[in-house]
Amino acid sequence: MSRIRIAACLVLMLVPCVRGARKPAFNVDFFCGWDGYYRSMEWTPIEIGISSDLTEPFAGSLTVSARQDGLNTLNIVHTFVLTPDVPLALPLVTKFAFAADKCELTIRDDRGRARWQYAYNLWDFSVTNRLLRSVEEQDLLIGLIGQGQFGLLRLPRDTRCSSDRGDGRVFLGSKVPRAVPWDWTGFVSLDLLVLYDPDWTLFQRQQMEAIREWVSNGGTVLLVLGRHPLPADSPLSDLVPFRTGEPRQVQVPATVLTEWGLDASRSETVTAWPLFPEPQALLTKKVRASEAGYLYGVGYAGFGRIAVLGFNPSELSEEQTRHTARFWVQQIAACMDDGSQSLGSPGPAGSQGLRVVVGRGRSIELTTDTSETGDDTRGGRNPNDSRHTISIAQGASNQVMEHLYLLPQMRPLSIWWVILTLSSLAVLLGPIDYWLLKRLDRLPYTWLTSAGWILIFTVGAYYGVQWLRGGAMELRAVSVMDGIADSNCAWTTCYAGLFVPRSDDYRLDGLAPNQWWSGIAPSQEEIYGFQREVALRQIHCVQQDGANLPVSVPINIWTVQSLLSEWSSPEMPFAATVKREGAEAIVEIDNRSDAAIRAGYVVFEDTCADLGPVPAHSAKQFQARTRPFQPWRDGNTYARQPGNRLRVLGPIAPGFPRYPGPLGGAADSAFFAEGTLSRTLAMHTYLRFGAALVCVAFEDAPVPFRVKDCSYRINHIQLARQLVRGSPQSTDPNAEAP
Repeated sequence: MSRIRIAACLVLMLVPCVRGARKPAFNVDFFCGWDGYYRSMEWTPIEIGISSDLTEPFAGSLTVSARQDGLNTLNIVHTFVLTPDVPLALPLVTKFAFAADKCELTIRDDRGRARWQYAYNLWDFSVTNRLLRSVEEQDLLIGLIGQGQFGLLRLPRDTRCSSDRGDGRVFLGSKVPRAVPWDWTGFVSLDLLVLYDPDWTLFQRQQMEAIREWVSNGGTVLLVLGRHPLPADSPLSDLVPFRTGEPRQVQVPATVLTEWGLDASRSETVTAWPLFPEPQALLTKKVRASEAGYLYGVGYAGFGRIAVLGFNPSELSEEQTRHTARFWVQQIAACMDDGSQSLGSPGPAGSQGLRVVVGRGRSIELTTDTSETGDDTRGGRNPNDSRHTISIAQGASNQVMEHLYLLPQMRPLSIWWVILTLSSLAVLLGPIDYWLLKRLDRLPYTWLTSAGWILIFTVGAYYGVQWLRGGAMELRAVSVMDGIADSNCAWTTCYAGLFVPRSDDYRLDGLAPNQWWSGIAPSQEEIYGFQREVALRQIHCVQQDGANLPVSVPINIWTVQSLLSEWSSPEMPFAATVKREGAEAIVEIDNRSDAAIRAGYVVFEDTCADLGPVPAHSAKQFQARTRPFQPWRDGNTYARQPGNRLRVLGPIAPGFPRYPGPLGGAADSAFFAEGTLSRTLAMHTYLRFGAALVCVAFEDAPVPFRVKDCSYRINHIQLARQLVRGSPQSTDPNAEAP
């Protein structure tokens, strides 16, 4: 009988072990970037697919943890409900540092218990085995949704980029409609998004809303029409600067074929959707059809651009397929050129001598030797595979963060404190200790007193440095608000640095429901793949319903925690009207904010004028004489300073706009930093079409968030820019709508 009891006990003890050894109940697939391509320290889409063999619904949360830069680890939490036998796809967005080694995924139940955990290896020293592939600023990253016809998929092999920052490459990352990001931040890393005749019924409305927001914030879209016209009720339709007529057979003019780099000796007839400009559309490029309407056009939509090609180029004759690379280079250049500089012009049809501008100081050209890139861009070696040079925006962000770090507590300790401490310790350990023990006739106890003095000085040094580094809690912020007059397009980017007198876990309050938060840290100019930095600062955010909101920000007394937030604003804090009468500018500013405007200026294409202060909740008119102003002025990007620090000199980069004078200590850099650079370039393109740019700085403006249950000092530089458009372009009388 005892043997039976012992056997039963053993069976009962083995049952939990057998259950614990079962295969995990979750099967998780992980995809990141655009076919693995991403830009370091910028928002990157990730897609996580979850399936299970559970027999009942599971409510839990998914945590994504990855190093986003050299100092911060971004932890994103997303809650979900998993139904049995129904796979779940979670489109999220995060940031990865250059050469980020791993990304940890953890599934927890509603009680917080870990049910599944795995660390994906992202960065292998073998390029072909990497889940992530870094794209540099001199490279061109194109996202493709839909078909990849007429040689578009061969574009990375047939073309390359060049800029003043070095030679680059063209990368193409495609996604099927179900994998398209649901948030605008998922498109931030792209230079161009190509919507090539996709089936619009496969998209969710949130995906179209995400593309719309990204375009209004400075994104660029090339829309290729074919069998599936854009639905009238699509969120993207009211941004498109053209109306479409009924499809019809159109003969492509020979001059257009030549302009596109195609063979003009052949007659080409395609089924096209004629394009008719909207009355208020600001068009930068138009290509007329042989009949009424246009075949191709580019227009501004908010701070971004939308290019529309009215037909599927795969309908062209087979002989034109030899010139597909030239064709796509011309389309890309037409919708991306910011007009800042001219690096070349197309050569004769059929030649390889093509080099055209694609914006941001880059040019794209045809490759004469396909072995330079190889058939597979992912497997080809690249000198930048293990080295990252920070972008223009990241370099300007470093300058903004220098302002955030301008605290007395963050200055290096004076060497005299160290000299005083060591001298005092030497005196105590030497003559004073000897004299005291001699008086007490206890010289053999010197080993004990010496250890005591060292212990006292160790504790004293710790609390002494804490006293020197302590002080009042302070929040420093630089925010830039950009908007377009008489429209609902307004965006805000805020840099914040928080210094605290004691180490603790802090929480933010008063956040807008559509904000995207992340950490940000100063970066050295060049980062190498073998540098395995340990990101010790943890930032915890909940990513849900089109936002990424922080719930926990641990801060150490010895540091300043820097944060970056971006969101679309409901309205601008001021309104402006601008008139020009000869050499004078008449500007009326209506300050709708609770803070006073302390200074400002207005910028035109070739002139500018200074503006004075405006009290809160009041309007004021200025009549100022303009002076010459050339925003597109070449100059050195940075100047080297002691300590390997970089200082912005005048224009941020050759071919980039500059401003007539600073509005604040960090204004010149904030206009070109992460989150604002694309809007800045768009504004200066608007100036070429008769618009005016009004820039103001507010005094003692409130910060758009609070630190919960804390009292602190605020140092906030709030900058606001508003575009005032000129007279709308007249519609071509020969392009009347049907």
